[in-house]
Amino acid sequence: MSDRGGESNQGTGPEAVGEALRTAVERTLAATAESASGTRERAQELLDDVVRRGQSAREEVTRRGESATSRLADAIGELRAADSEGLRRLSERLTAVERRLDALEGRPGGAKQRPQPEANPLEPDEDEDLRD
Repeated sequence: MSDRGGESNQGTGPEAVGEALRTAVERTLAATAESASGTRERAQELLDDVVRRGQSAREEVTRRGESATSRLADAIGELRAADSEGLRRLSERLTAVERRLDALEGRPGGAKQRPQPEANPLEPDEDEDLRD
């Protein structure tokens, strides 16, 4: 076998062939390692970029979700306020109609006598036909 320090055995024996093969394999591995290292670094950069973009997208989705939730809560609050205000106004109008009805019917002091509802308000009242 040849000494790596400087002497080389230029023979064609099995030891020389083995040394030449070993040198060729080492050179191939060294060249492949450099190429693989570059490829690995590029793959790592791409993976880092994908992770950054994924985090950015997740943050954007979270922000939009929070914004939509806030807008929905505001809209529901407005609807509740509108319903509450509408009910209050409707109640006031109903009270005014009751007072007018009491005045028209001549109830003294606006007595709170309410007429009984008909059994079926969709059918004509038979008593009305007899009064005419």
